[in-house]
Amino acid sequence: MLQQEYYILESTQESCLFSWDQKSGSLGMGQPVQIDEPIKIRVGQPISEHPQFVDFHEMPDPVFSKRIVEVLAPMHLYGIQLLPAKVRNPNGGPFDEPRHYWFMHVWNSIACLDIDDSEVDLYDDGNIFSIEKLVLDEKALENIEFKQRQIFELAEKPSVLLIHQSVKDTILSVNPIGCRFFKATEWNSDIVFD
Repeated sequence: MLQQEYYILESTQESCLFSWDQKSGSLGMGQPVQIDEPIKIRVGQPISEHPQFVDFHEMPDPVFSKRIVEVLAPMHLYGIQLLPAKVRNPNGGPFDEPRHYWFMHVWNSIACLDIDDSEVDLYDDGNIFSIEKLVLDEKALENIEFKQRQIFELAEKPSVLLIHQSVKDTILSVNPIGCRFFKATEWNSDIVFD
């Protein structure tokens, strides 16, 4: 079952949140981008006295350390770009050097939510507010070549990033700090609070 092959990546408690330190520009517009310099990111609120810089952070877009990027880049994953980023701590003082990370720009979007079998809460306009039970439309996924569905945003709810087990296993091969994976069948919008 294809449903069993997909995971959702979430940060752990030791991972501080990141936020933009520039305008996002064309990022998030569903297409590849060209950048001339590293993306500017900062530690987001609330900022602890000693923020932990680990291998995975969320903005909510994924931001990875060099260790993870070194194993992901050779996979040549369709629909993503690993863009260099510099992360600064706004409370770090004048001698706190920016840290080097990579922002994962995901422009691959696939409509594959089985709306009949999933449990979702909707806004008044019909858009999805939250997902209580995620069920993927396996027929829709079967029609897409494997290389084009290893990482993708759920078109019906772009904040949900689905990662194939092969990519998950590659990330876990470096024993990363700051990330945890949930099977798509076990994930819900509130799982980060559990």
